[in-house]
Amino acid sequence: MKTVPTFAIPNHALTGALLLFCSALMPCWAQEKGPGVVPGPKAVEPKPQAPKPAEAKKPAAPAPGKITSAEWNKKLTFDQTPLAPGGAAVTSYADMLAKATPAVVTIFSKREGNAELPDFFNEPFFKRLFPDGLPEDQMPDVQPVTGSGVIVSADGYILTNNHVVEDSKGLRVELQGDSRSFEATLVVSDPKSDVALIKIDGKNLPVIPVGDSNRLRVGDVMFAIGNPFGLAQTVTMGIVSALGRSATDVQIVDYANFIQTDAAINRGNSGGALIDAAGRLVGINTAIQGGAGGGNVGIGFAIPSMMAVEMVEKLLDGGGKVRRGFLGVSLQPLEPDLAEALGWKENYGVAISHVYPNTPASKAGLKPSDIILKYNGVRAEDPDKLRLTISNTRPSEQVTFEVFRNGDVRTVSLSLAELPDDPRDFLGSAPVVPGAPQKFLEGVEIAELDSANRDKFRLGEDVVGVVVESVKPDSVAADAGLQAGMVIVEVNQVPVVTVAEALKARKEFTGTVLLLRVSEGDSRSILAVRVK
Repeated sequence: MKTVPTFAIPNHALTGALLLFCSALMPCWAQEKGPGVVPGPKAVEPKPQAPKPAEAKKPAAPAPGKITSAEWNKKLTFDQTPLAPGGAAVTSYADMLAKATPAVVTIFSKREGNAELPDFFNEPFFKRLFPDGLPEDQMPDVQPVTGSGVIVSADGYILTNNHVVEDSKGLRVELQGDSRSFEATLVVSDPKSDVALIKIDGKNLPVIPVGDSNRLRVGDVMFAIGNPFGLAQTVTMGIVSALGRSATDVQIVDYANFIQTDAAINRGNSGGALIDAAGRLVGINTAIQGGAGGGNVGIGFAIPSMMAVEMVEKLLDGGGKVRRGFLGVSLQPLEPDLAEALGWKENYGVAISHVYPNTPASKAGLKPSDIILKYNGVRAEDPDKLRLTISNTRPSEQVTFEVFRNGDVRTVSLSLAELPDDPRDFLGSAPVVPGAPQKFLEGVEIAELDSANRDKFRLGEDVVGVVVESVKPDSVAADAGLQAGMVIVEVNQVPVVTVAEALKARKEFTGTVLLLRVSEGDSRSILAVRVK
């Protein structure tokens, strides 16, 4: 739901005429777009389940001498009183909203570089006028962005989304209640959680108290307040539709625990307030699941208020950077066939699909195909939640894992490292031997990773194993998720580098469900192929 850039065009006669023409026809030119999460100016299709690690961004340093995390906490007004149980029908929330809405502001940001042209420039009319695109001297060189923010302290600290303010060359905040306008400065921001804190110089400003988002329940009444499409102070109503939506569910940030709501959230709501029936801030509106044209379809996502407050604290304590715990593994859900193949009979646990070298995990002896049962005594039941919990642990802290391997449960203790800017630095490499494709399973052929296959499947020199040359669509392996272009790195927990090693491990396997650890891009997975 990241905000839509306002279209700005230099004052040229031809461009002015085009815009005059467009202004009359734009409502008719909305193009159909498929569903997808909307994390930026346009709706996008959801990414694959295991996306590449986000590109590292240099965190913004806090403004010198502005505020510490302890001072930040003192400035906030918390209200964690439980909501009263439902009773008689409520006919109006006007009094509550009258207090809350003045604290939701409009944020205007300027970014350098050519702005994206609206979709109507792809229409046949403009294609005929400008077959090679708009002339360079007619392209806008500044990209204005409009979003929302929430005043959380009377002296002008405002919570919003990182994507509203990142790379900004100038920030301006407009209060709607009295039409005042302020220049704003960025205090801290975190791209990985999409949280930012900005500051305006004001006194006795309207404030929304911070509620306890940890107490939310599905069905609680919610209100979204923001400035969609430039319509300031818009309020929509809905409920909490779901809690704990992960980065895999939403796929716009690396670390997420989103509130899902059906309160209408649209472009321009980014950074605005999600409040409860008592007028307390419980979330920062962040994204929507886009329908035709990127509009709202009743699925919106907000960062929980307590998570946003915690991220700001960590940013202030970390000098503008959130220091996250790092284990050094890839995780995946423990599907029934995978659990059976590994010998685990319970219905909880998270599988390790890859262990990166020179990480706390590798040094502590964790291995691919290990099943994490508990982390610091708490059951592990979901890969995304476990990943978030580990990242929220301080680097260098001593932690314990309860792990199942080869029929035994063992305890592994280790100290977490700090999450690196790019976890891809931990990829390994090994030599390869050329060779011809050979049958591996029914409907599956594999081949050596020679230069021809690296070029054919666009595999880098750091990729190790044997490449899947072909998979028949109706095969059992295809049903398990095996695809051409994947690289098999282990067969039944035995590392393989050559076709001969893969065939030997397959021949020696006598069970019913064969485990294949595969590499695809930067992701690692364990596939369970039922062979009997």
